Amino acid sequence: MAVPELSATSPFCPLPPARLVPRLAGIGVVVLSLTCMGAMARQAEKAAGHVADKGTLSVERCEEHRGSGSRGSSGTYDVCFGSFRAESGRVVQGGPGLRGSYVAGEKVRVYHQGNSYRPISWRYFWGGWAFFFAGLAGVALGTMVALTGFWTKTLGESRAAWAALRRNHAPAAACVAWLFRAAGVGTAACVLLTLVSP
Repeated sequence: MAVPELSATSPFCPLPPARLVPRLAGIGVVVLSLTCMGAMARQAEKAAGHVADKGTLSVERCEEHRGSGSRGSSGTYDVCFGSFRAESGRVVQGGPGLRGSYVAGEKVRVYHQGNSYRPISWRYFWGGWAFFFAGLAGVALGTMVALTGFWTKTLGESRAAWAALRRNHAPAAACVAWLFRAAGVGTAACVLLTLVSP
């Protein structure tokens, strides 16, 4: 007879029956993760310069802005302004600002998006791909929850869920394992490239 307190952590005890709400939540996590991955891939593409409204911002002045963070904390950040010369030849004076620390006279390759300019650089390119690969972990986790039908709260429950996934859905378990591996390796590689890129 199984001890109730150990039933969640023992690999020999049966898991609770699959429930509909966790399955739907798992599908939601997969959809949300895929949406975020698509957005990050698009941002990385823009950071590489594959965007229509791009050019050079000649920094003229920078201002310090105070922003409100989460939980009541506040911080400061710089916003720089200047003249934007698009590759088409169009010149914009005193337009939206570029967030970041730059010096007067510096020329920064940027693209225009919404009410701001964003830099075109390899650092932002690799940063976007780092978040893309991190999203793969969300896809893997959501798939696992959708297939097993419950959320895991402890390491023992995670092991039991993984064993159940391999037992009942072997092909899907192999895909989930590769998604987790790709997420880890891809995120680590992109973070490293972000740190060493200009």
